[in-house]
Amino acid sequence: MANSDDNIRGGGGLGRGRGRRGRGRGRGGQVDAGQHGSKKRKRNVPQDESEDELAGAEVTVPQSAALTVNDTVQTETSKVTAQSPHFENLVLRPRKIVEEIRAKSHKNPHSHFETAPPPGGFYWSIEDLGVAQIWLSLSDDQVEAIIEQYQVMKNRWVCEPEYASFAMETFFRSQRRFLQAPADRKWRAERMIQLFAPPTEDPPNWIAPPSFEECSEFEFDLRPDCSYWLSLAGFNAEYRSELMNALYVHDEDWIICPYFTIAFKKHGQSSRQATLQACAAASVPLYNRYLLKQKALEVEPEEWTDSDRAQMKHYILTFVGSQYDIWVLRARFSKGSSTWDGCSMVNICMSACTSTLGVRKLESWINEIHRWGLSRHAAGCQADVKKILNNNEVDPSLID
Repeated sequence: MANSDDNIRGGGGLGRGRGRRGRGRGRGGQVDAGQHGSKKRKRNVPQDESEDELAGAEVTVPQSAALTVNDTVQTETSKVTAQSPHFENLVLRPRKIVEEIRAKSHKNPHSHFETAPPPGGFYWSIEDLGVAQIWLSLSDDQVEAIIEQYQVMKNRWVCEPEYASFAMETFFRSQRRFLQAPADRKWRAERMIQLFAPPTEDPPNWIAPPSFEECSEFEFDLRPDCSYWLSLAGFNAEYRSELMNALYVHDEDWIICPYFTIAFKKHGQSSRQATLQACAAASVPLYNRYLLKQKALEVEPEEWTDSDRAQMKHYILTFVGSQYDIWVLRARFSKGSSTWDGCSMVNICMSACTSTLGVRKLESWINEIHRWGLSRHAAGCQADVKKILNNNEVDPSLID
């Protein structure tokens, strides 16, 4: 990430790959085995697009490497930070935030999301997504210019913010902002740069993922270099003020439910620290998405379905110079129950912007991640919010 120490080096763990690239207090308590567990009736719900990827997948949480007393005992002058060499062992693994190694070949984005390319390749032609201004549609000349620019930055050894700035101008576009949210009820994505939104108990809908053993509290400056959230424009203005009773609303009336996290490193640096930090940062919105779904299911009450479980994911992209990795962070569930059991990070694409194929592949993945975020992810979050608000004697169906 842009605000991390460029000179940090590490090995192993979540950062495997090319050249070893690898305000408040969070909850640090233990997970109650009965937490979230209750008897619920089953529903007949169509399965999600990525359900097949969950079938039969088993994750073994690796044992933490041997640590010394100096590694584990924290004092007033020694505190774990996101740049600590044992950040993975002291913070991520106790929360079962791990990488899942798979031998399966990487899918293309359309097979991953089970979608068809939009007509003519124009994402703004998709129904209800035309108002979004984040879509990529690169010309052949632009692709060649991107390849050349990355080569120039590599040769000139430019600093990390130069890489981040170029990538955000080129690939990670922003949406026009309004003083008053549009009345068209169309979903829009809000691109946020280094947004500081630490987990906190107050308000209660943005808390850190729980630990399964004694470990450091989740008190780190993990602001991602870039992230995408949903704007409130998809909700009726008549009940937007009530949303904070169901989920976390940043700055009270701005953005909700992030779905995409991006981290950068300059050429020649290890991606391990960027990967670890991005995974930790993404685990917060993923855990709170899980809690939103759990809260909605308890209204009826209803039982988790495979489709519900498949919705619980967050996408991550790490950039090191021109090389990039795309990951999906998925919630895991205790065997035979709906209880949170950590999350696993799976690499689904690895390439570089040094060829036409690499640039086109990145363009397609980014568009499809946004397509999922502004359709299935947004619709799922909205449905859960409406169910919760209806239970709170706010009837969204009457004012939609």
